[in-house]
Amino acid sequence: MPLCRHQNLVLIATSKSKMRCRHCHLTIDEEELAYGYCPECYETQGVKRSDFEVLEPVDDGKVRYCCEKCGAIITC
Repeated sequence: MPLCRHQNLVLIATSKSKMRCRHCHLTIDEEELAYGYCPECYETQGVKRSDFEVLEPVDDGKVRYCCEKCGAIITC
């Protein structure tokens, strides 16, 4: 298997704050909460729960790139 030289890199954007369900602990972007309730709780238990906690992004000062060819994550 040839080694990848990581010539096609894509910048991974810094994450936004996320929401975590207080029941099943699913972590999801706020934009993905289309209906305002946890999709995991609804799919597995049939219950529309909207009890979330906000998780702020961690700013560790590092920049991350992803190689388009092999999918490796490179941290600088």
